[in-house]
Amino acid sequence: MMKRNVRPLFAVLLIVAMILTACGGATPTTAPQPTKAPEATKAPEATKAPEATMAPPATAGGDVKTIAVEDGAKIVFSGWGDETEQKVYRDSIERFKKYYPNVTVDFQPIPADFQTKVKAMMAGGTAPDVIYVDDQLMTAFGASGQLLALDDYMAQAGTTRADFIAPLLTIFTLNGKTYALPKDWGTLGLVYLPEAFQAAGIAEPTADWTWDDLKKAAEAIQKTGKFSGFCMGPDWARFAPFAFGNGGAFANADNTAPLLDTPEVKAAAKFVTDMKASGALATAADVGAGWCGEAIGKKLAGMTYEGGWMVNFMRQTYADVTWKALPLPTGPKGKADVIFTNGIGVNAATKFPKAAAALAIFLTSRVNQAEIVKTGFAYSTHPDQLDLVVDANDKAIAQGGTFALTRVAYWGTNTGKVNDAVSKALERVYLGDQTVDESFAQAQKEAAEFLTGGGAASGAINEPPAAAALKKLEVESGAKIVFSGWGDETEQKIYRDSIERFKTAYPEITVDFQPIPADFQTKVKAMMAGGTAPDVIYVDDQLMTAFGASGQLLALDDYMAQAGTTRADFIAPLLTIFTLNGKTYALPKDWGTLGLIYLPEAFQAAGIAEPTADWTWDDLKKAAEGIQKTGKFSGFCMGPDWARFAPFAFGNGGAYASDDFKTATVDTPAMKEAAKFVTDMKASGALATAADVGAGWCGEAIGKKLAGMTYEGGWMINFMRQTYADVTWKALPLPTGPKGKADVIFTNGIGVNAATKFPKAAAALAIFLTSRANQAEIVKTGFAYSTHPDQLGLVVDANDKAIAQGGTFPLTRVAYWGTNTGKVNDAISKALERVYLGDQTVDEAFAQAQKEVQDALDGK
Repeated sequence: MMKRNVRPLFAVLLIVAMILTACGGATPTTAPQPTKAPEATKAPEATKAPEATMAPPATAGGDVKTIAVEDGAKIVFSGWGDETEQKVYRDSIERFKKYYPNVTVDFQPIPADFQTKVKAMMAGGTAPDVIYVDDQLMTAFGASGQLLALDDYMAQAGTTRADFIAPLLTIFTLNGKTYALPKDWGTLGLVYLPEAFQAAGIAEPTADWTWDDLKKAAEAIQKTGKFSGFCMGPDWARFAPFAFGNGGAFANADNTAPLLDTPEVKAAAKFVTDMKASGALATAADVGAGWCGEAIGKKLAGMTYEGGWMVNFMRQTYADVTWKALPLPTGPKGKADVIFTNGIGVNAATKFPKAAAALAIFLTSRVNQAEIVKTGFAYSTHPDQLDLVVDANDKAIAQGGTFALTRVAYWGTNTGKVNDAVSKALERVYLGDQTVDESFAQAQKEAAEFLTGGGAASGAINEPPAAAALKKLEVESGAKIVFSGWGDETEQKIYRDSIERFKTAYPEITVDFQPIPADFQTKVKAMMAGGTAPDVIYVDDQLMTAFGASGQLLALDDYMAQAGTTRADFIAPLLTIFTLNGKTYALPKDWGTLGLIYLPEAFQAAGIAEPTADWTWDDLKKAAEGIQKTGKFSGFCMGPDWARFAPFAFGNGGAYASDDFKTATVDTPAMKEAAKFVTDMKASGALATAADVGAGWCGEAIGKKLAGMTYEGGWMINFMRQTYADVTWKALPLPTGPKGKADVIFTNGIGVNAATKFPKAAAALAIFLTSRANQAEIVKTGFAYSTHPDQLGLVVDANDKAIAQGGTFPLTRVAYWGTNTGKVNDAISKALERVYLGDQTVDEAFAQAQKEVQDALDGK
């Protein structure tokens, strides 16, 4: 779903941007990969929260012992994160320069799809010198020798492994060597609403609570009829403390065998799933929230397990809601929690290993981490700096790191698959498809394959049938196909329902739906390489690039003809990404554009008329200036972002590359005039970034009434409805540019693995899921726009309709430039950023970007 569900790109835009402050994954400066509000059945990948059983005196600083580095060293450092995180590390680099003035650090953040992009760069020999490292990248680069062992450099700098919270090093250690140093970490805490306990007439939780106390309180709160008792999705991360607290683990100590079908893990699962069956536990979707933290903010649930990210989230989004946090309840075997962490490592191929190691060591040092803690962005990874945390709820959550049974949920090279198997096992029990014994026996088998390097999870999930109409293909007898996509619980339900409709047309085909909510591209690429990829998959520009030219996607044209489906049935620009040599390798499943989002209140304050559909750029600029002068709002909110800039470029007759994707067209009058228009607004103060006004992304700036206008997409509908329901806002199509009306389209598709054993059945599913019949049903849910032009009228929300009009503009296009689209788009964002910061003029920045884009198009 391209519309409401927005992941990497605008995924940020959702509350996730706030939730993942110190972690990786999403960022508001990039356009969205269809998906929805916060994908929160999984814990954010590592954010705030401290740990440590030992507690030497809090060291808020100390001295830095420098090491000898190469003369004239110039290194590139890249990480993920939003503007807040990027500023934290720019400031850190400035501190580093005081100790290493002769080392030049070029900070090149990669806010979206970091793991995928860095893997591609590593394969092509263009990876940064210093990078963020998570369990995926440690798995990819550690054993292959692509990360530099840091131990010798640490010794020169007087840094030891004992300086860090011990469990955090688990992921980054191989054969006794240290390949990254932990930069941040997080645990979970019991987050609750005092109001819910008052309503139930029971005492608030205490630090000595047990599981039984949790259960009794959840039952009592549920009975009030005002709140769900305890909110928890079928999620390995929230389940981990239950498993660990009962003496269980997902795998043995050497990560060679799973332990999922053990009494300890199954007893923990039975405790959780029995609460679900009784009604004392509900998922976020059950109560109408995007994730359980939001359920607390909306007062829909009395309790949940969440982490330190709740502090900023509640402060920014639900400041008027009173909530508290405590350490997690004690399990039968003791107190336990789960730790999430990310690190900073060095590319083994760097030309400047000493300088690169010096940067990694400094960024994770006590001196630098003490400064980062002051920003409230993350906790220090040093045990003796725990006391630097001052927020009471933060401190309570952080205590989980000190519990005897707490551990990092890391199980070797296939950690992601093992953890996913646990989530899927819980989901099957939640849905009533299997008992705990049956489901965890299946998970045991799946995890056993994963721990030995293979495997692909299985387990069909059924939903009530619904009618569907489709011209039927002749398919293979006894066909059994696996279908996988990303997305949160809402999106997963959409496609379960779609599969049930498919079954009415093809009852002879068995479809095993195996969603992969996180790191979809990375995981599917690995599965494709290992011969275990699903039969039918979501396809975006990255996966089309990876699998199209290599012949790993099936051309669908012949099957489409048999089904009576043609390319003309779809909105034409959506097919751009999925077409190669005249063949169709995926069919668009959803799409999104941008619209002019604005606050009527800001226009009233400025004494000017509200926007109209015939607005031009000049109207936008004049209104932004008028609103800015009120002193109550920023005029127009926009980050240095290729996606929001694209309509300006296209509306002035520009493009990022030639139509054949061979020639960069960045350093052209059309592009530079568009850039000058935007950056002049920034220089005048009429335009501000989200960070400038104190928001996580520009959509939030609208919700908080910090900005009068911005360019955002259909995801704003649910975001505003769920988070800022009392704020009046409107949307219109984007203003007209000098050359005409333009917008940018984001889209994803559904394709077929060319290696499938059942190509006819797999093609039938892909064609059905993207058909008019099925898309009409999906539109009814409010989840996404149809990819068929004759179904645009099915959208009923006025703001949605206005935003969707952008897809019909003559100059609208998909920002796709061939196999290195990501690098091309990133070069535009970086060029804008350099001008925003005053480091370069438009001419200088876009001349540099021209070279970078040409290099990307040339595959360099």
